[in-house]
Amino acid sequence: MLYHWYELSRAAISPSRVVAHSLQIALNNPLNPLGHNATGRGLRAALELFERSTRKYDKPAFGITEIKVADKTVGISETVVWESPFCRLLHFRKAQLAGKLRGHPPLLIVAPLSGHYATLLRGTVRDLLPEHDVFITDWVDARKNSFERRKIRFGRLY
Repeated sequence: MLYHWYELSRAAISPSRVVAHSLQIALNNPLNPLGHNATGRGLRAALELFERSTRKYDKPAFGITEIKVADKTVGISETVVWESPFCRLLHFRKAQLAGKLRGHPPLLIVAPLSGHYATLLRGTVRDLLPEHDVFITDWVDARKNSFERRKIRFGRLY
C-alpha cells in the first residue's frame, strides 16, 4: 500500500518538476538578465535541487571491469550465482593468473534494504576485490516486484 502512495505522490509532483525544469532552462539562457545576478543564481540552484531530488533514477551498473592485484591488472566479470523473485546474488569473478589469486577468502556483502541500489557499494566492492572473493546481494526493487505480482495475479497489464 505504501508503494501506491509513493507512486501517487510522484505522479502528483510530476507537473511541478516539469515547471521547475523549464524555469531552470529559462534562467540558464544567456539573454535572460535575471540569470546573471545573485537572486537568479540562487533561484536556479533551488530549482535544480528540487528537480534532482524528485527525479526517478535508473539503476546504475557496477562497472568494475578490472582491478590491480599484486601489481598486475586482473579482469573482473560479474555473474549471477543465485536468483529469487526478490534478490540476486552477484559474484565478481577474477581472471586467474597462474594460481596467484587462489586462496582469497570469500566475502558476502549484504546490501541494505533501504530503497537504494546495491551499486552504491561499488567502491566497497572495488576496494575488497584484491584480497577477497566478493559476493553481494542485489535486491529487486519492491515496487517492481509488487507490480509483477499484480500482473501475474490479474493476468493482464493495466
